[in-house]
Amino acid sequence: MPPIDPARLRLRTDALAAQFSDPARLAMGLRNLLDDYADRTHRPSPRIVTSSVDNAYKVPGPVVRAIITALRPPAQANPDAALAAAAQVWAGGSREGRRIAAEMLGAAAERRPGEVLAQVEAWLPQIETGETADALAEFGLGPLIRAEPARFLEAARNWVAHPKKWVRRFGLAALMPLVADRDWDNVPAALAIIRPVMREADGEVRRAAATALEGLGPKSPSEISRFLREFAPHSNANTNWIVRNALPGLPQAEQAEIIRLLRS
Repeated sequence: MPPIDPARLRLRTDALAAQFSDPARLAMGLRNLLDDYADRTHRPSPRIVTSSVDNAYKVPGPVVRAIITALRPPAQANPDAALAAAAQVWAGGSREGRRIAAEMLGAAAERRPGEVLAQVEAWLPQIETGETADALAEFGLGPLIRAEPARFLEAARNWVAHPKKWVRRFGLAALMPLVADRDWDNVPAALAIIRPVMREADGEVRRAAATALEGLGPKSPSEISRFLREFAPHSNANTNWIVRNALPGLPQAEQAEIIRLLRS
């Protein structure tokens, strides 16, 4: 991986943006850029190799952000080209590429909401990591979720019931744009989505449930506390894990009481 020279990187990302009307050339140029900045020294552990998809270039974050910054303006200006480019980039299969594809979808979302939703739905069965699920929910669908919370909360009910674990993870990640929205406070609607996964066996999905609950805590400590108190006495280890990892979103006194219930 070469040192990051900001001026050289800017030239290369500007060249990518100039190819925006040619999705195939853009996708090829992006692959070449990511390959040039790939971390060749990274060697995943045998445990990780056998338990996850090793499809990342390990490109430094500043490079990915520079690419996104360069591609966002043409994506916003030409949403049809953004949809075509996102499809080409997503098909490349790398985590970095799919993050960038999600960002391009999000840039087109306001002007092409129906097409963006259809593309997200088509990609859901192809999600291969929690990182990709989170990026697609936050950056790809996030603008639409914030614009129409009720519609997408209803959709999330179906996603969290999906047989594929990464789609369930996506359904929970779809809550996070609303968790981050200071003006949104329909906590009961979010809890209705989380409730069906409170006995989830998969660790990635459990982690997403706990993250959502922790984020919801400051919005309504009383509602989240009641919800966790309801589940704390359960003997199911998966439920207990979610409850314990959701506690940091609550005041210390509430955490202590819920821990007591977990131990009882």
